[in-house]
Amino acid sequence: MTERMRGIAGSMFSGKTDELIRQTRRAEFAGKKVAMFKPKVDNRWGLKDKVKSHSGAEHPAIEISHSGEIESNVTAEIDVVAIDEIQFLDQGVVDVVKRLLDLDIEVIFGGLPLDFRGEPFGPMPILLALSDEITRLTAICTHRDNGDICGEPATRTQRLLGGKPANYHDPIIMIGAENEYAPRCPRHHFVPGKP
Repeated sequence: MTERMRGIAGSMFSGKTDELIRQTRRAEFAGKKVAMFKPKVDNRWGLKDKVKSHSGAEHPAIEISHSGEIESNVTAEIDVVAIDEIQFLDQGVVDVVKRLLDLDIEVIFGGLPLDFRGEPFGPMPILLALSDEITRLTAICTHRDNGDICGEPATRTQRLLGGKPANYHDPIIMIGAENEYAPRCPRHHFVPGKP
């Protein structure tokens, strides 16, 4: 039996979008019709009709503001729904995914399981719990001690403001890239003000 819901989870810079695109292309190669979605809030690349990874891989996508827009864009011939950066969507995406599965539509999603504070991010915990298969990816911890990079597997995302770790009470969502976020192992992930 083929997995009906597959989740891709990892810190920033771990290759989640590359893996989502890879799995999507495999489905297309197998003759399946795929619809890919991306949250409107993720505007890092300025692309409204594509998802793009840090490595430069791209795939056509439909930009949405809320989870309800997924179903209104899924037509009868769609076999697979792929959703990038799902942590930015509202909790209603859980019910949307369940309804898609009831229609025998396979769902593949990628997202950050933890926010910059190291706490569960949006709908990710529930979606991962419901997944038939989970691909967990890690980046490389880029924390420097005496000029040397740590190099351990990074499972956390460190938000940086002015080169310093962001405070626990800063806003949860702040879209950025390498100058605002860094991959960290648990030992080097630090959040000032965390209770």
